[in-house]
Amino acid sequence: MYSLLKKNSVFFIPYLLFLLGGIICLGLWGKVNITLFVNGHNNPAADIFFKYYTLVGLGYLIIPVLLALACVSLRYTIMSAIAFLLAFIVNDSIKIAVGSPRPLTVFNQLHLSLYHVPGVELYYWNSFPSGHTAIAFSLFCVLAMVTQKKGMKLLFFIVAFLVGYSRIYLAEHFITDVVAASAIGVASAITAYKMVMNWRWLSKFAAIDIPLIR
Repeated sequence: MYSLLKKNSVFFIPYLLFLLGGIICLGLWGKVNITLFVNGHNNPAADIFFKYYTLVGLGYLIIPVLLALACVSLRYTIMSAIAFLLAFIVNDSIKIAVGSPRPLTVFNQLHLSLYHVPGVELYYWNSFPSGHTAIAFSLFCVLAMVTQKKGMKLLFFIVAFLVGYSRIYLAEHFITDVVAASAIGVASAITAYKMVMNWRWLSKFAAIDIPLIR
């Protein structure tokens, strides 16, 4: 485990800083005040960017990721599929079980107003954890672990982080939802990586480490 983290430190160090920073911010200001702060710092350019960028966290992301990894090896393709399924099942199981209110519901109860990005539909329930964030971190963490380029590893963290930030900016989720979901996504990716790399029976297939698409 240590060797995996060290090898991919360019991804995991920024992620751990984000995780620690999120927890500290929660302890100092609380999720409502953080939402107010982020929601209050809006502008037209960011509205347009995050309105569409947040779509990166949709489940459809699995399709281009699978196609990209299919050009590398079957092993990595299986790994990303397992990471996606783990993140989706765990995250949505918790979401349904908890059924927590989203920012719109909480702010209505507190008689506080939220800036609403035009064209974005806000939901009322099932806030914790954030599905978009879990999916993004699971798949981009896998991509970070399979690439050899340090610059790409950092880029993949930034891409996933911005998905999480977009959920707060759009007032769809609290920071608690994003932080928890990111942990689910990263844990799912690491679990999938360890499983697929350690399955001895998988290595018996000659085609496991060659591209599916050439």
